[in-house]
Amino acid sequence: MKLSALFIGFLAILGCESSPKTTQSEKKTAKTYPAFIGTYSRKEGHVDGKGEGIYLYQLDSATGYLDKIGVQGEIVNPSFLTPSADGRFLYAVEEIGADVDDAGRVVAYRQAGDHLEKINQQSTFAFAPCHVSTDSKGRYVFVANYVGAIAVYPVAENGGLGEAIYKEAYTGKGTHSRQDAAHPHSVNLSPDDNFLYVPDLGTDNIYTYKVNYADPKKPLTRIGATKVHRAGGPRHFTFHPSLAKAYVVNELSCSVTVMNWDKTTGKLDTIQSISTLPADYQESGNTCSDIHVTPNGKFLYAANRGHNSIVGYAIDAEGKLSLIDHASTQGEVPRNFAISPDGRFLYAANQNSDNILILSIGADGKLKYRKEEKVFTPVCVRFGN
Repeated sequence: MKLSALFIGFLAILGCESSPKTTQSEKKTAKTYPAFIGTYSRKEGHVDGKGEGIYLYQLDSATGYLDKIGVQGEIVNPSFLTPSADGRFLYAVEEIGADVDDAGRVVAYRQAGDHLEKINQQSTFAFAPCHVSTDSKGRYVFVANYVGAIAVYPVAENGGLGEAIYKEAYTGKGTHSRQDAAHPHSVNLSPDDNFLYVPDLGTDNIYTYKVNYADPKKPLTRIGATKVHRAGGPRHFTFHPSLAKAYVVNELSCSVTVMNWDKTTGKLDTIQSISTLPADYQESGNTCSDIHVTPNGKFLYAANRGHNSIVGYAIDAEGKLSLIDHASTQGEVPRNFAISPDGRFLYAANQNSDNILILSIGADGKLKYRKEEKVFTPVCVRFGN
């Protein structure tokens, strides 16, 4: 009887294999990609930061595993990172809160294998910078400050940042308790680099700008705004890789808004809104954080903090979403996640449980556990070329 029970248990373990095995073909075509993980490095009002700065890894595309190769210290709260398209530089914000005398900063680095070489830094002219981006040709760097402002910087040939050539303070508020003021939360370029979209969590607007590369004295011109639903709290934003569709995750209403995107005018028009939570989820306090589309355009994922899950959707021919399922992040407060460049794996950064969960993406879009990587207070995962 005891042997029989052990045998049944052994079969059960075999049946619960957590992730697909790597094939010989995948091993032969495997590539490695640089990976960068931003962390909170000190205690703030909303987080007990324990990270050392920016962690450098190599991603093995065959297994999806991360191999740590270095760490860049001497930076405070690098909560968001963006690598340049040519793989030479990395830009990071220092998220400094309003309880200190100095504004936030944006820092430029040169990628140098197992370490980063600091080039220079510039003030962001406001507190709590929370997002940074750059165009595909490395002409400008854009920064969003949660405490009400955006800024634009010219990029020198060596990757360094000049003084800001554009600064804009945001005003307004919404109806939710978190919407006591304007809170621009991300700065997102269109696939053609011609437009910049800034979701403002505080006013429920997505502001649209025309980007001018010919005249650095006037890099941005605001041309419109798109309102998401009341008390939505738009946060992060992304585009479909082939369809003229844009998607925004709404932090406060726990939803994803789908929009038509006019490539000529930059205009956005809402066509769908869908919840990020299970229909039977009754607990309060969940907020959304991040959103990404797979490189093949078949699936979209968004992160729930509170429910602590990644929700997956299938994308149809019109760009609309239908629920696949929810996968636990096996940690607390997934503030950010990334999809591997080949679209096979997803990496969820659990801010409050000091771990990154690696999930494989199935042909049906379902997520399966692959591995866990221990990292102190991880809040941003980005991949280079």
